[in-house]
Amino acid sequence: MKVELKIDSDILEEKVVIYARESNEEIINLMNRINSYDFKRITGILNEKIYLVSHSDIYYFYTENQKVYVRTEKNRYEIKMKMYEIEEQFQHSHFVRISQSVIANINKINNLELSFNGTLCFKFNNGDTEYSSRRYVKKIKETLGI
Repeated sequence: MKVELKIDSDILEEKVVIYARESNEEIINLMNRINSYDFKRITGILNEKIYLVSHSDIYYFYTENQKVYVRTEKNRYEIKMKMYEIEEQFQHSHFVRISQSVIANINKINNLELSFNGTLCFKFNNGDTEYSSRRYVKKIKETLGI
């Protein structure tokens, strides 16, 4: 598949066009991912201040003490979304649920370790470590192509 970008200062709104001989699963998945991508930012709270967190800065979402947080390289922000809402919003993106309490950005994973009990240990680029539950391993492997 070839990807091409054309820059034109006269364009008022970005538009993505896919040229294909025929529709197939790969094209449909690509279209779904593009259509579902939310170009907005996540609103997070830190020290009683509200911050706009870009999707590309997010390492993972997690729950702790019945609150939901987003983890970036250096900070953690409390967010007002539920985990199922995050999973729905990011279902066709580079985020994957790795446990009941964690949704990870696969672009921020440094490496994975397979443990003897069948779970995965995720080591993120910022040094954090999270563990999958066996329940999600099959979907994780499918998403990562392993």
